Amino acid sequence: MLHFKKSHHTFLSKFIIGTALAAAKSCYKFPTNLTTRTFYKLRFSCAVTAILLTVSCSLHADEPATKLGSNPIFRDAFTADPAPLVVGDTLYVYAGRDEAMDGQLFNMTEWLCYSTKDMINWTAHGSIMKPTDFKWASRDAWAAQVVENKGKFYLYTTVHHGPPGGGKAIGVAVSDSPTGPFKDARGSALIIDTDTPGPYGWDDIDPTVFVDDDGTAWLAWGNPNCHLVKLKSNMTEIDGPIQKIHVPNYTEGPWLNKRKGLYYLFYPAFAHQGMGEMLCYATAKKITGPWTYQGILTGNAEKSYTIHPGIVDFKGQSYLFYHNATLTLNGQNGALGRRSVCVEYLFYNPDGSIQPIRQTKEGVSVPPKPDATFPRTSFRLTTSSSALPGPGADIKLTQQIESDPRNWPETPLISTVKDPYAQATKAVSFNAPGQPTSLGQIFKMDSDLLLEKIMLYAGDGFGTTEEEPVTLALYDLGQLEMPIETYEGQINLLGNQQVTKIAYQPQPRGLLQIDFSKEQRVKLQKGHVYAFELQGKSKSAPLFWRRSTKSASGGAYSNRIRLKDGENYCDFALAIYGQ
Repeated sequence: MLHFKKSHHTFLSKFIIGTALAAAKSCYKFPTNLTTRTFYKLRFSCAVTAILLTVSCSLHADEPATKLGSNPIFRDAFTADPAPLVVGDTLYVYAGRDEAMDGQLFNMTEWLCYSTKDMINWTAHGSIMKPTDFKWASRDAWAAQVVENKGKFYLYTTVHHGPPGGGKAIGVAVSDSPTGPFKDARGSALIIDTDTPGPYGWDDIDPTVFVDDDGTAWLAWGNPNCHLVKLKSNMTEIDGPIQKIHVPNYTEGPWLNKRKGLYYLFYPAFAHQGMGEMLCYATAKKITGPWTYQGILTGNAEKSYTIHPGIVDFKGQSYLFYHNATLTLNGQNGALGRRSVCVEYLFYNPDGSIQPIRQTKEGVSVPPKPDATFPRTSFRLTTSSSALPGPGADIKLTQQIESDPRNWPETPLISTVKDPYAQATKAVSFNAPGQPTSLGQIFKMDSDLLLEKIMLYAGDGFGTTEEEPVTLALYDLGQLEMPIETYEGQINLLGNQQVTKIAYQPQPRGLLQIDFSKEQRVKLQKGHVYAFELQGKSKSAPLFWRRSTKSASGGAYSNRIRLKDGENYCDFALAIYGQ
């Protein structure tokens, strides 16, 4: 929030009252047949009413902020995607200006800058740059971050590339001052859509830059993939190949940080899993990974589908900046495209993990104090391929064999998609529409087969628990003509639920391998149609099976009803192995 000094309050009060009296004297016209006494009584009454209305409106505009430092912290504009930067004894926060009207998704036209020396009183520096200041860009002041290096300040940001390129791109601007003005540092985009080929057209958004202790700068960005690349010392060119960071439930908006030799990656998560964004984090001993998933740091932002992290240490205290949509400004309520920047205290545990953060209206208006009553929610990830057998010793699940596979390992006898990464782009769990308890894929055998293993393209989620288990099922539907609209499962060929229950920990999207012991192997018969199912608790999301958006065969089912994506049928990504 922007706060005035006491002398300014006195001046403002006098100005409001004076203005109201002038308005009362000049704007009200009265009948000419009133007595002088009645005339002055009425004019005085109108003046007092005008004063009260004016002061009331003034107080009401700031009513949600009862204490200095309460959330949202900026109330002169709708702001989103905060990025903090410490320079000396001053903390700067950069944010995109939200200007969406009702019916618009996002309308962001410029980047704003605010500064503080005490986390309570803020100075607004106004607009520091617009998308069209990049001559090659056309619109969209999406998420940005400013970093300092060798006395220069570099702004990395998302814009929409103008013709002939198109699509989202990342630009870099430079200034001698943290408050600008910023100018295009290259004359062209740093990252364009063709740099990150894949099935997603909005890959190149939400850049974050981290300058390591040795001066090496790293750029991370992306939705729904998290990309990473080293920057050259000039900060305006990439240095080497673009890599991917694989972490569970990733959506967008990464933020890189380092503390006591441990790297941190903060990121909004779960939007591609059918939920509003929550903030997760992972840790690594090297910035290139492998990354260990540490779980959820904070939940959904109030009234906002999105959340965007900015983490900083300032004068001995750590902070999380984010946005929600609770601000009402000039008669407009907060919305998806009208968000407001907030801040909370952040506390590390001795082992480097972070205490879960409760989002508050008080923000930093109260003294920092760890919240011991807020439960820790941690879903940890085994970073290397590991067998995680369930209660049934005859079935073994091996996780994280390969992320973003472009084909199936070895040569499966049956596969529902050829290129899992490119074709199976949708993630489905038991929280899907219809709240299913089963997700199934049918297939028809062209020859007899002794089933040895099944592979799925799946991952993400919260992991399995006793309360939210996942079991496997395989049904022989007999000799049927495909396609079929629905089916019934009779006898699970894999055994009862205690035998077929799996133990799954959250992993990035990738291959899951299910191996069957010799005693568990089932003979699949030529000409028969089979249904393989994941079964779970309705509304739960322990893991997500990925499916295509269009398929000629259309063998995917939800609650044993043929699944459609709009007007198209689809397939879950599955491969069958055996001999």
